[in-house]
Amino acid sequence: MRIAIIHDDAVVNIIEADDTFLPDDGTRAIPAGEAGPGWTYDGDAFHPPPDEPAVPGSVSMFRAREALRRTKGANGGTLLDDVATFIDARSGDEPTLALAWEYATDVARDGLFVTTLAKHLRLDDDALDALFRLAATIQA
Repeated sequence: MRIAIIHDDAVVNIIEADDTFLPDDGTRAIPAGEAGPGWTYDGDAFHPPPDEPAVPGSVSMFRAREALRRTKGANGGTLLDDVATFIDARSGDEPTLALAWEYATDVARDGLFVTTLAKHLRLDDDALDALFRLAATIQA
């Protein structure tokens, strides 16, 4: 039987066990039905996680920079620090990159500016999507 392991009203794992299974780590075990990790349990029923918002095709440069500032980067700084360092180091070799960083008003998710920075920062598609989703929530 599928058993949901519940911690703080959240499904943290699904295991195969019989209905007599009792965890010894402070979690609860409840027959899972269709529930999976990330679902919640209100004491009566399971609820799926909310749908993730769509990834915006572009965001304003302010929102992009603020999302970078709010995201941890390398060496204990933020991604904003990492991008600024990269742009400064490459401005002579790639002046368009430096101009885009300084003057662009919007940042396109699939644009050359983003793909170049993502490659340097080793950000995969999921990480970029998360940054763009975060940026879309930021208000000036």
